[in-house]
Amino acid sequence: MAFKIILKPIVFLDIDEAVNFYAQQSVSLAERFYNTVISKIEHIQHNPLSYGFVHATVRCARVPHFPFRIFFLVSGEQIIILGIAHFKRSNRFIRKRLS
Repeated sequence: MAFKIILKPIVFLDIDEAVNFYAQQSVSLAERFYNTVISKIEHIQHNPLSYGFVHATVRCARVPHFPFRIFFLVSGEQIIILGIAHFKRSNRFIRKRLS
């Protein structure tokens, strides 16, 4: 069963920030990052319960080949993407995005 994906507006800024960072190094690297994130979100859409919890109800999925994680909630038949963050970033920012 495929869940409905909802991206909080701030997630687009998270993606843009990371894509811009990688674009400074290589346009193809930026494209690969973007495509990998989209692919991972599609995987989450079909298998959300296969990812572990990092905070109460928040789950986390690693972006393959890049040091980023996707944080999300499963609510009924919906998946709410809360943020995409570098591994070095603390999980605390997710608490702010829950409100």
